[in-house]
Amino acid sequence: MRALLVLVALLYIGSYVAGWYLISIKSPIAVQISQGLQESVLTQQPFTSILQSLQGGELLKAILVTFLINLTTGAFLTTTLPGIVPLVGSLGTVAVTLLRGFVVGITYPEVLSSSPAGLALGLGTLILELGAYVFSGAAGINIALAPILPRRYGTQSRWMAFKMAWRDATKIYLVVVILLALGAAWEMTGLFFVLRPT
Repeated sequence: MRALLVLVALLYIGSYVAGWYLISIKSPIAVQISQGLQESVLTQQPFTSILQSLQGGELLKAILVTFLINLTTGAFLTTTLPGIVPLVGSLGTVAVTLLRGFVVGITYPEVLSSSPAGLALGLGTLILELGAYVFSGAAGINIALAPILPRRYGTQSRWMAFKMAWRDATKIYLVVVILLALGAAWEMTGLFFVLRPT
């Protein structure tokens, strides 16, 4: 599992650096994607309801909604659940990882360079949330590979290896839940103070 964690982390880092590089040289495609993402955050659900909660003083609601979206959509549905399809599921998780790292790479440099508060808010969110996605992605790849390589689990049975990989994923998800809860609290609390009228 350690090798999968390192692999997923390196995929995130590599795609982040690629996105960061393209936005730093003002690549038209990167600039266009960044502007589209910023626009969607301001105009589409669930982002608008989270922003409204923050502006309405409902910090706990914003934290809970962010946590639940990140856990269900950000971690489970996009990086772990694809593992139910042997081998192909791991490729799906890799694709999501590369795309997510790239998107963060083109959007976060602006946040990180905006102010010391932006740097702290962005780095904390980046480390906690992407850290959780590294674990959930490694769990998904592990599940997808288990039936193909059952000997990794000391068994010849593909079904038994698949079930054992899911048991491992439940243990890994304790880390995922903790990191995403901390990430949601960090991000929403920071935004709550940034968005407060002065």
